[in-house]
Amino acid sequence: MIPGDVDFTPREVEVFAAVMSHGTTTKAADALDITQPAVSKILLQLTNKAGFPLFRNHRQRLIPTPEAHMLYAEVRRLFETVRGISQIAKEIRELRSGRLNISALPAFGLTLLPSIVASFTKQYPDVSVTLDIRSSSTIIQRAGRNQLDIGVAAEVNDDTPSVVRRSLVATPPVCVMPKGHPLSKLPVVQPDDLDGLDFVSLGVGDPMRKQLDDLCESRGVTRSLKVEAALSNTCINLVASGLGVTVVDRLSAWMAKDLPIEIRDFQPHLDINLGVYRPWGTIASSAADTFIEHLIQTTREYMNIVDREIKALGER
Repeated sequence: MIPGDVDFTPREVEVFAAVMSHGTTTKAADALDITQPAVSKILLQLTNKAGFPLFRNHRQRLIPTPEAHMLYAEVRRLFETVRGISQIAKEIRELRSGRLNISALPAFGLTLLPSIVASFTKQYPDVSVTLDIRSSSTIIQRAGRNQLDIGVAAEVNDDTPSVVRRSLVATPPVCVMPKGHPLSKLPVVQPDDLDGLDFVSLGVGDPMRKQLDDLCESRGVTRSLKVEAALSNTCINLVASGLGVTVVDRLSAWMAKDLPIEIRDFQPHLDINLGVYRPWGTIASSAADTFIEHLIQTTREYMNIVDREIKALGER
């Protein structure tokens, strides 16, 4: 064997460091929980590979050569690097570092999600969060392209193979009307009750808008479509200004309950569900997994309260 042609093994480096630290092969063996002859054998292998003496015997002690001290300085730096890697792994495991890229549709991202993110970051302050508001179709596309960690979007019927979906919560819409509107006398609003009324509608591409249009058409209900708006929040503010009534998601309506509006359940319930989307084929980080569980638990608990309160509004 030509010295320097064979790499040191991690075990050889570990034994060398133990001998340098403890001064004798006996103490090094105790520290490593191996025999003293094993330490001597490994030390000899390391010396042969190095091609220069590492220790000299003096009165039953091993005296490191200047070359050994030079080598040990590099070994110590190596051990510090390994300890640094271990610390990073611990921080990741304990969610003390990391980054999350989250996208959500406006009806969720502008209402409940900010408080969920806030409560999560209070518990894990070193996890950075980027929050983006997009349409449901854009969120699903971005998840399929691995351009986000977590997306919250309205569920669609067609399965996209490049994403993983987990059901979040059902959000059947409600009818929102100005304070004192005749519809507020009803415990539940039905499609026939909208006939002939001024109506503030969501945009043509909105899934809820399509379901409601189809339902009204099938029942011969004609609404006076006064204004269209892309966001539920905008529709609700227009209603609060007296422009008509609207049918929007219950979360947006409940968050705006302090406006001069009335909220009533709308039946039959339209099939509007939210899902959590992730890129398919990727392993979620610990931070992402923990956030998703926090998101689902918090959202479902909050929406249970919203459902009870909306039902109670119609019983007064």
